[in-house]
Amino acid sequence: MTGRFLRWALLGTVLAVSAAVAEEPKRIDVKNLSCKDWLALPDDVRPLVVAWVHGYTRAGGENWVFEAGSGREFIASVQAKCERHPEASFRYQVMQTAKERQAAKPKGK
Repeated sequence: MTGRFLRWALLGTVLAVSAAVAEEPKRIDVKNLSCKDWLALPDDVRPLVVAWVHGYTRAGGENWVFEAGSGREFIASVQAKCERHPEASFRYQVMQTAKERQAAKPKGK
């Protein structure tokens, strides 16, 4: 009986370790990411990728203030553009959205 238990315990351990290895985070090549690929990412990852690209490219200028509502609008705008043009460059859509937002800001802010 002990031998059978040990075999099942060992099998369970091997399966648990292999499942943990299989769940290694997926790397995302942002440089060549298309809108279609971005839209295929999980819902909780897409906003992170938008924020990363926006910050990395400094697409927003020198503004160091974050507003949650504005952030959601920015992400929604990028998503709308990507849905209309799934083969377009994701980075380009983020930068275009940032340029549009900067141009729409009142002067002096």
